[in-house]
Amino acid sequence: MILTITPAPVVNAGSDAETCQGVTFNFSSQATPASASNYSSILWTHTGTGTLTNATTLTPTYTPGAGETGSVTFTLTANGNGSCAPVNDQMILTITPAPVVNAGSDAETCQGVTFNFSSQVTPASATNYASLLWTHTGTGTLFNANTLTPTYQPGAGETGAVTFTLTANGNGSCAPVNDQMVLTITPAPVVNAGSDAETCQGVTFNFSSQAHLPALRTMQSCCGRTRARAP
Repeated sequence: MILTITPAPVVNAGSDAETCQGVTFNFSSQATPASASNYSSILWTHTGTGTLTNATTLTPTYTPGAGETGSVTFTLTANGNGSCAPVNDQMILTITPAPVVNAGSDAETCQGVTFNFSSQVTPASATNYASLLWTHTGTGTLFNANTLTPTYQPGAGETGAVTFTLTANGNGSCAPVNDQMVLTITPAPVVNAGSDAETCQGVTFNFSSQAHLPALRTMQSCCGRTRARAP
């Protein structure tokens, strides 16, 4: 009689890996790929809430469930040939929370007046980030640009809209995300009371008779000052 000794199945689920929240993971990107030999079939199973595609191959893809983060254990089972029992091995996929960022509400400051972002009606916020950075389109200087509450000193004579972008760099493989707010720099009021003048006791003085008439610009209220109108 002949006794056939069937090779036992061998399986390796490959190295642990990481992906970002909401980002599909392809097992072909493992540093050490999954492998198996002497098997009749293979099957991946998992502990996650997402969807595994091509689970009967060595390189499936996993799409995380809505909002899924944390560790998901994947088990690769190789069914043996002949009378050989199945064997399995495991790997862990870490799903890193994606960064979230909000640059806060738009704001206003007066020409030449430093703006502190801590005064925003809706403050800037960020979560799940490795680092922060503000950038801007203005001519002024931004201090503490890697915090949620920087300060901005407008440039000389700077007025108008300045756009600020808050970028949150993600952890792990998560890509950066950003959000914007607009700071409106209102022109400061300018006033000139005109030249000194003289009139006689009991004689009405009309300011239109000043050698140099008052020079007033019509402005919107800025920094608590009442707007002035030319006579």
